[in-house]
Amino acid sequence: MNKFLRLFSLIISLFFIFKTHATIDTKSLIEVTDKNNPQCVEFYTYQNKLFCSTKPFNSSAINPNIKHYETQTIVFDNRPWQAVWGEKTATITTVEYVPAGDDINQWKELVTSQFIPGIQNKITLRQYVEATVLQLKQSGISPIINIIEESPQQIIFEFIIPTPNHLKQDELQIVRKANDGFYIVHYVIKSSDMGKENRQKWIRNLQKSHIN
Repeated sequence: MNKFLRLFSLIISLFFIFKTHATIDTKSLIEVTDKNNPQCVEFYTYQNKLFCSTKPFNSSAINPNIKHYETQTIVFDNRPWQAVWGEKTATITTVEYVPAGDDINQWKELVTSQFIPGIQNKITLRQYVEATVLQLKQSGISPIINIIEESPQQIIFEFIIPTPNHLKQDELQIVRKANDGFYIVHYVIKSSDMGKENRQKWIRNLQKSHIN
């Protein structure tokens, strides 16, 4: 994965590479509830429920503790999404998802969940957006910015990178201000235009997602 491109999706660049096989058979997945304790090795989100497999579908092992890092309940689309990487530190918690079966080395869509503790008293949501835009511009990129929704407690914005061709992407972010920090969900696609229908779908998904 190009770390330069990675800067566009995260305030703090964190990345790890995993490879996945072909499409996952959802019938082979086990729903995880508070009443069962399957010996899970990989976790997936499908139809807004947590599922797992007891054997790896991937060529590289994925840390099963990822599910414990998640600080938000994310609403995805009707495809199963797999948590492929996560990290929890004192400064940021990050969990990344791709559609099950996708190759993270050549991802086309990516959902990232982040929690940044303590930042709520240091910057405003608008300043967060401005810092993101500044970071892009300092990287030599000229993004197109759209503020979709804004309030003192929540902001949804989109940035589009139309050129150069190998860095094209279209990203939506929702940032929520809470008493303990900022909670962020990103949806990004490797295209300069995700399309009206897809955009509206993911705006709704971001709006329906919530802090745990």
